Amino acid sequence: MFLNILILVGLICFSSHRFRQQKKVKVKVEFTKKPFLLNDSLVNKLLTQKLEARSILNEDSLDLNMLEYQLKTVPELEKVEIFVTPKRELVFELTERKPLFKVIADRLFYSDINGVLFPYKKFDSINFPQFVSSSSSHSLDTTAILIDKLYKDSFLSREIKSMYKQNNQYIIDLKSYNFHVILGKPNNLKEKIKKLKVFCAYKNSQDSTKKYKKINLSYNNQVVASTQ
Repeated sequence: MFLNILILVGLICFSSHRFRQQKKVKVKVEFTKKPFLLNDSLVNKLLTQKLEARSILNEDSLDLNMLEYQLKTVPELEKVEIFVTPKRELVFELTERKPLFKVIADRLFYSDINGVLFPYKKFDSINFPQFVSSSSSHSLDTTAILIDKLYKDSFLSREIKSMYKQNNQYIIDLKSYNFHVILGKPNNLKEKIKKLKVFCAYKNSQDSTKKYKKINLSYNNQVVASTQ
């Protein structure tokens, strides 16, 4: 019995000594691009919430795959890479998702260019175009690609206010015009954008008295305008 106690005490002392001798690592957070939604303090808070302090600080017990898996559950992060430098720095290299548009569904979200949703945060200085959807579970891949293409046009990047789908057709609301723009399916965009800009220029210069309710760009080589 006494021998067993001596062995147990010896093991405890050895374990305690080994724990004190474990190599400590310094945590370093780096963003691949200037962050928009997150910052170092928020990331450190996330690390504290999701990861065990011992796993972070002790090099011998590091499980980089586990750490990476945990951080990939943060919806604002698109890419996570974790590595230890020769100077024993535990580096978290993070790529944040870039908001492309706001999604109004059962609650508010942002969507990135891949149609991936993540939590909405209000910014007074930036107005994102909004897409109205009946449910956040609907796929937004096609919508994200469409909005990205439309936003590459300087006129539309200033004018798009909101967008929604009705009868499998995309409909756009503009900031400076009260009519609905029926874009139709997301094809022939170059032609449709050209027709829209010509129509808006015509309305500005010659036809400002007519109050159109909607214009349809889905027909070939023409714009169908309606006051109904």
